[in-house]
Amino acid sequence: MENRLAHTSTKPGALAEGPGRGLPQRLYEFIFEVTTQLLAAQSLEDQVSLLLDTVTAGLGYAGAAVALIDKRGGALRMRGAAGFADDEAAARLELPLDSNAPQVKVVHDGRPAWITRDGGDDEGRAFLKHLGAGADIFALPLFGAQLPRERRDADLALGPGEDGQFWSPHSLCVGALYVGARREETEDEQADLLARFAERVGGVLSSTAQTERLGATVRKLQRERQWVESIMKSVADPIVLTNLDNEILLQNRRAEELFSDRRDASEGKRRALEMNDLLFSAYLSSAAVASEEIVGRDITLVNPIEGSDIHFEVISSPALNARGERIGLVSIFRDVTDLRRANEELARNFVKLQQTEAEARRERDRLDLILEHVGQPIAVCDSSGKFILLNRRAELLFQEGEPQPAPARRAVRNNAVKLTSFISALASGAETGRQAEIELIDPETGQGLPMEITSAEVLDATGQVTAVVSVLHDLSEIRELERRRVEQQLFESEKLAAVGRLAASIAHEVNNPLEAIKNSLYLLSTGKKIEQNQRFLDVARKETERVSHIIRQMLGFARRTGEVEWVSANQLIEETLILVEKKMRQARVEVVAEFDPGLPRVRARADQLRQVFLNLILNAQQAMERGGRIGIRTSRHEAALQPTVSIEISDTGRGISEADLARIFEPFFSTRTKGTGLGLWVTQDIVRHHGGRIEVTSAEGEGTTFQIILPVDSPALAEDDAGHKA
Repeated sequence: MENRLAHTSTKPGALAEGPGRGLPQRLYEFIFEVTTQLLAAQSLEDQVSLLLDTVTAGLGYAGAAVALIDKRGGALRMRGAAGFADDEAAARLELPLDSNAPQVKVVHDGRPAWITRDGGDDEGRAFLKHLGAGADIFALPLFGAQLPRERRDADLALGPGEDGQFWSPHSLCVGALYVGARREETEDEQADLLARFAERVGGVLSSTAQTERLGATVRKLQRERQWVESIMKSVADPIVLTNLDNEILLQNRRAEELFSDRRDASEGKRRALEMNDLLFSAYLSSAAVASEEIVGRDITLVNPIEGSDIHFEVISSPALNARGERIGLVSIFRDVTDLRRANEELARNFVKLQQTEAEARRERDRLDLILEHVGQPIAVCDSSGKFILLNRRAELLFQEGEPQPAPARRAVRNNAVKLTSFISALASGAETGRQAEIELIDPETGQGLPMEITSAEVLDATGQVTAVVSVLHDLSEIRELERRRVEQQLFESEKLAAVGRLAASIAHEVNNPLEAIKNSLYLLSTGKKIEQNQRFLDVARKETERVSHIIRQMLGFARRTGEVEWVSANQLIEETLILVEKKMRQARVEVVAEFDPGLPRVRARADQLRQVFLNLILNAQQAMERGGRIGIRTSRHEAALQPTVSIEISDTGRGISEADLARIFEPFFSTRTKGTGLGLWVTQDIVRHHGGRIEVTSAEGEGTTFQIILPVDSPALAEDDAGHKA
């Protein structure tokens, strides 16, 4: 911009006198031109930049800054600076409005003021230092448009003083213009011109700032309206905003479908919409006279598409302006058609439920009657093991009674814990049923009660476990029958062993004379008179062959028979222990078994191995007259070259002397007065036929240990089995 001062004066900022005082007309034209340019600027920022350029470049002052009042922040905030040491730092200054500093006081007083380096105000000098001004500062108030009449008295605090001669007495101060100039070089005419100039630009800046604030407010309101409309559109329920005349001002799409959507509507749809408008108007009239702040009522409208009734619950709350005055009503419709239908369906289902409950009660009584007449204990529990239903026999085992003595109650609690543990194991598995054997206690006698339990889960329609039904079967009689059968089998086996031993002994004793007879016959056949004795020799030879055949048949009878198969030694021992369980309990013998779960199966005759285990366990029990402990341990025998298993059976009995230890496997040798002496002989014979061996270690007074070592797949047993089948 051209420096207009260069054509008028040699002093920076010097102005000629005005009309009546010699001020050239062109300087006024310059001010009006600048004012016009400010009005033509697009924004407040452009106007401030043009104003600063005019003061510094156009009027020739050292620096200039513009500050406007920020009422919300309570500060006088710089909007721009030019000609100072650090314009950017100066443009960031904010001056508190409650300060009494001269740079702020000019706004409150409404009259220009000088801020000098030599003045007595410390805050003024600090302000100059912040601006980096090289000279003094002439502070000029900026006034905006005139105040409305009703606000003049209230806002005079920010207007000019009584002696202000260039300012409108009822204008509002909006900021300050700070001009860098030396006070001693600035004449009164120049100060007057700057005051007139500030008066002009103040109104322009005020109008622009107000316009920008109004524009921002309008944009904010538009955004808020868009947000409100977006929120209403996102809500599935109809929402309607009405004024005090019950006219719809705003509604979402769902509400339009019920009240206002008449575009391309058929005659039936238009009637439905008119009916809805009438019903809603009646509701609004009743809500307007209601005493409650928030009104909630039911209303039935017509579906414009289907023509069916739609039941709504309408909740209305008043819409208030900024002063708290009621300007309308916000109504939210909640569709309760399905809810009302559900209530009706619920009422019908409740009646059905009562009928079903009565039927279930009758079925329950019938089930109780059936369970009471079942001879076995039956217990029904939930998934956690809590009893739901017990028949009479199950109550005796699992339910405590007041008259019961303490031992009986302990037995009942023990039984309940065992059953609960069994059911918990069933719940943790994938199967829905399980069968096993558990040892309970008879509360009346305190004796052990072996039971076979069968439990099954009862599932509902969704597959959830509702109950677990357990049926118990007393195995006492079966165990007694099995024990007797085993004893009979043992007796028969001992008899067979005795017969076999007898046959072997007879064969051994008879075979030698037969050999002698055969040799004698041979000598006779080679002697004289062959023709005379030939007939007798033939008869003797035939009879000798017949005796040999009979002996071979007896030896074959002494051999063991049975089918060869792959069997588990652990399982055979468990089955054997079940058979002798009661006998051990009566003899006060504790059996401790330690099985190797990874023990491989062996190729053997199951019945023969079971007889081996039974013989050794019974021998161990008989060796402990006053009770004791039998230990059974299975493991892999790592010392062998081929896969081999080891079974150890030990006792804490009286032991065996060294002299007897060398003869225990001999037939007919026994340390017991009633023993046959064939049990260990038969046991050793069976083990050897399976390709294994049996070893024994014992010490008198410390017990005995038998170790059976069996190959997993015995070639000798395979050949024997093949020859037997052939």
